Parts: sequence; structure tokens; C-alpha cells
Amino acid sequence: MAESRRTFLKQSAASVAVVSLPGCAPMSAESPDALLPATLRAVGETMLPEELGADGRERAVAAFELWSEGLEPVAEMAHPYLVPETVYTGPDPRPGWAAQLRGLDIESRKRFGASFGEIGVPERRSVLEPHVRRAGPDLGRPGNAAHVALALAAHFFASPIATDICYGRAIAKQQCRGLAAAGDEPAPLPGVAS
Repeated sequence: MAESRRTFLKQSAASVAVVSLPGCAPMSAESPDALLPATLRAVGETMLPEELGADGRERAVAAFELWSEGLEPVAEMAHPYLVPETVYTGPDPRPGWAAQLRGLDIESRKRFGASFGEIGVPERRSVLEPHVRRAGPDLGRPGNAAHVALALAAHFFASPIATDICYGRAIAKQQCRGLAAAGDEPAPLPGVAS
């Protein structure tokens, strides 16, 4: 309770401070630090599993956008009881991610004469692959990802639907199935082989 109250007060004070400063406003779609929706969706279509289908990929990208909008840079992380050291998350990765999305569009236009979202998936992979390779193989936590494509993938693969697809079962990770169903084996997902 105290933690949520502290977080609320921090966010409220920051919002009031930003809005009260002349020329400052919360990040909007026109902001240079905003994630480009069309390019981000093209990255999702390229990076996320085909088993999701277009609707599933859209839900995964929308969930990533929602998560990233609520991302609090340099936030105090939860730590074990009686551990005196306070650990903080890193700086805001979104400006870098926005620059990466703009860079994908620029490179795509130079190589293929069209934006990243307008070229085919094989061409997108040829543009995206060197950037992802340089960023490193570790997905880790989405907020620590060196590239927006890895952040999107890490966010998705930590989700309950990714676990369900991996096992071909409706496990519903992080969701309560109730005591009556606790001993039951999760039902197979329709259309997904285990």
C-alpha cells in the first residue's frame, strides 16, 4: 500500500512539474521520442511468431506500446527484506528506440525505395538482422534491451500467451485458475501442436 502511494505521489509530482514548465508537455505521437506505430508494427510482423496471426501480433505490439508508455526511468526496484542497498532501473530507453525505428525507415528507403512497413518481410529481415545481431543475443528484461526489436520480443516472450504457445496448452501463466482447477492439466490450445 505504501509503495503504490509513493509511486502515485512521484508520478503526480512529475506530471504537474512537466505540465507547469513552459514549452514542456507529455510525449505525444508527434514527439521525436515517440515510437513510430507503423514501423513498430512492421517490426512486430517481422519478429513475432507467425502462430500469433495478424490479430495476435497487433495485440502483442499494442501491449508493448502500453507497457512502454508506463515505463518509469530510474525507478526504484523491489528488493528483498532487510537488504540495505536500493537498486534502480536504467535510463529511459524510448528515445533510443524511437531513433532506431526512424533509422529502420531511413535505411529501408535507401535500400528499397520504400518505408520499413511498405517492404516485404524478407526485405525487413535483411534490414533488421544486422541491428539485432549487433545488439546481442540476450533478450533479458525489455527495458534493458539494446534494440527496440529485442525489447518487443522480450516483452512478448515474457507474456502468458507466449508460454501457452510454447507448451501448446492453456497454462494461463500469472493468472489464477482457482482451487477447483488447480489439479487439472491445462487444456490443449486449439490449432497448436504440443
